[in-house]
Amino acid sequence: MKKYISTILICCVSLLSCKKSFLTLVPQSQATDVAYYKTTADIGNAVTAAYASLQNMYYGTFVDMMEARGDNVENLNPGANAGTEYNIDQFLAKADNTDIKGAWTNIYNGISRCNNTIVHLDVVTDPKLKAQYEGELRFLRALHYFNIVRLWGAAPLELAPVTADDAKAQGRSSVQDVYNAIETDLTAAINLLPVTYTNATDLGRATQGAAKALLGKVYLTEAKYTSAVNILKDLVSASNVYGYKLLPTVASVFDVNNKMNAEIIFAVRYNKTIAGQGHGLAAYFNQPGLDPKLISSYGSGDQRSDLLNTVTLDANDKPVKKYYDTFDPNNKTLGNDFIVLRYADVLLMYAEALNETGYNTDALTYLNAVRARAGAAVYTTATLPDQTTFGTAVLNERRLELPLELHRWFDLIRTNTAIAALKNSGLTPITIQAYQYLYPIPQSEIDISTNKSGFTQNPGY
Repeated sequence: MKKYISTILICCVSLLSCKKSFLTLVPQSQATDVAYYKTTADIGNAVTAAYASLQNMYYGTFVDMMEARGDNVENLNPGANAGTEYNIDQFLAKADNTDIKGAWTNIYNGISRCNNTIVHLDVVTDPKLKAQYEGELRFLRALHYFNIVRLWGAAPLELAPVTADDAKAQGRSSVQDVYNAIETDLTAAINLLPVTYTNATDLGRATQGAAKALLGKVYLTEAKYTSAVNILKDLVSASNVYGYKLLPTVASVFDVNNKMNAEIIFAVRYNKTIAGQGHGLAAYFNQPGLDPKLISSYGSGDQRSDLLNTVTLDANDKPVKKYYDTFDPNNKTLGNDFIVLRYADVLLMYAEALNETGYNTDALTYLNAVRARAGAAVYTTATLPDQTTFGTAVLNERRLELPLELHRWFDLIRTNTAIAALKNSGLTPITIQAYQYLYPIPQSEIDISTNKSGFTQNPGY
């Protein structure tokens, strides 16, 4: 795969042709010359391509880097793909790990698509559509940088196209600078994006609510709890205009026949009926090694535990029910969307942020809403009498509600509980050090850089 230094120069590869809508997921075509951006339709296709860049990450390398890294699941096949996934899971991965390199490359490729499209938005003559496209691209760029800074920390910060020489000379911007850019993009996106889309074919594009939900998660990660409360309350208030709600059952949220339902705020779209727009079964937690302590944590009557049971599709394919989909036995292509943000996550983030600003019994309402929907016993001020017990309960609830959704590893890092969780896991206990909260910068990126003092490896690697 191409290195970041080269991929950042790509103007816009793999644009989706013909249709404007991301959700139609039409076959891909190529367009790499900046002269391509001549019409509104060209920009529409480029925006679509920016969404499409997410497909190679979610249900791809992110499954290993964001989920298997934590204590919910472990890789049971050390011999697969030269051990690249297993080494990530077991904290043995080095700077030459090809999955880590692939994630870095794909993310910066996605950033490049956003940057190269933003600078050509003036060709869009409709001011409302131009604002929408800018909002979508800034949302996507913020999502990419949020993943970058959580996975690697300080990183090259590019907010416009760069030359090859400039790319090679780029240093790593500070973590704070990256977060500042993320906040700026999402704040702008909130003002640019619509609350909803009137055209059904646009279902799945980033909305104002998605930008607020992501910004709330960013603030929570930065420990800016008051800011998180202020932005997330717009999504959970009874008078909110977004229409998000908990569905009657968790299973219905993940039903492949119920995509983009009222609980889903943002998802990466897939379509198995179109060549190249589905995904393989292995990426959907096929026969996973789940932590028995996680399974036993579900109380009697908690409906969520059943979603972690497996479904036998054939002798070799047994995905968890949460990600069940039928497939053609000849190509085994699935079409489940990957849910990046959903309303239950927002409710739990809001409860956590409220509690972090000071013990607040109002936060019980939001925590208990998630538990009640699942059929779990609700908490009271007697069972959660203080800030510490409430914080522990919210972290545990996030594990019960959101397993295999790529949140757990970041939850452990954010709450500084990763070392203890992995050491006390019901899986293979692992002793890690704090430097392993971050991944190594791909060695190939360091080798090609001309900024040897400003583009250095993360400590410990």
